[in-house]
Amino acid sequence: MAKKAKAAKKAPRKRSSGGKKALIMKKIEWMPISNSHNSMFTDKMVSTLEKRIRRDPALWVFYGPNGKVTWAEPAEQGTAKLRAWVAMNKKKHWFEKFGVYTISKRAYMSDIDALASRLVSSSGNMQMKPKNFMRAKNTGEEVKRDMNQWANTEMRKINRGLKPLERKYKRSMARLDTKEHKLRKRYMKRIEKAKDSMRQKKLRVERDKKVMQLKMQRKKLQPWRNSINMWNSKLKSFQDVKF
Repeated sequence: MAKKAKAAKKAPRKRSSGGKKALIMKKIEWMPISNSHNSMFTDKMVSTLEKRIRRDPALWVFYGPNGKVTWAEPAEQGTAKLRAWVAMNKKKHWFEKFGVYTISKRAYMSDIDALASRLVSSSGNMQMKPKNFMRAKNTGEEVKRDMNQWANTEMRKINRGLKPLERKYKRSMARLDTKEHKLRKRYMKRIEKAKDSMRQKKLRVERDKKVMQLKMQRKKLQPWRNSINMWNSKLKSFQDVKF
């Protein structure tokens, strides 16, 4: 016990921060919200932000197409109101990007609210530079990285199922096209050889019936085509995302 006490005395003490704490703890700046029309991306963005911001009180700032602040509002529960704001933006198209600044204490919320309202109403522009919050942790790049990793993972999942389906569909269609080409070629020779007009008419009817059967086989492949189109559109929505 004596040895432990001596070791504890010799151990250097940790330096205290002097009671100082940053007002802005985390920041996410100029986050694009151009994919707000897609609920899938909205849900993923909200869940990703919830992991980073949790329920910390935060100031939300929304930027319009010209880079000016169109709206700023504090929220005591982090991302609680984000879904409602995104849903409102679908109809109004008020903002294209947003920023989040988490606040260390809820006691500062009323002052932050008053300051944000004053800045937005007086100048209409509140472009916050990194030097304004030197002690704030920049979480925006982490959120963008998480979103990009998620999008890439989803694209790989889609491609794993889509590529074999496309190959199978193309092979089946090519096989039916070859059958129809050979069928028409064969009946054309038989019609040319037939001297009787009644015989020629009978061969044409027989040919058309078999061609119709091939068309029915193509219709059976239509669900494959619909599935391919659906997955391609979903894949394109992931490819269009840029964070």
